Amino acid sequence: MRQTPKPAPRLVLWWEALDTWKQLALSFPVFAILTFLLNFGLFNQPILRSVFYGAFEGAVLAGLLAVATRTESGRR
Repeated sequence: MRQTPKPAPRLVLWWEALDTWKQLALSFPVFAILTFLLNFGLFNQPILRSVFYGAFEGAVLAGLLAVATRTESGRR
């Protein structure tokens, strides 16, 4: 017996409706700042290295989020 899945929250539907480039443009700065703060504060990296790591890791995480969004929206 299969249950009907609950509908996705409105925020998730809005996010999935965005174009991929808009998702990247919104998520990259957030991930870049978070990973910069993580590298600078928690890992005690020098400031320039933290900026580089923040930009690199932010881009990777934003790309992974875009791929995951497309995969999950394709399931529905």
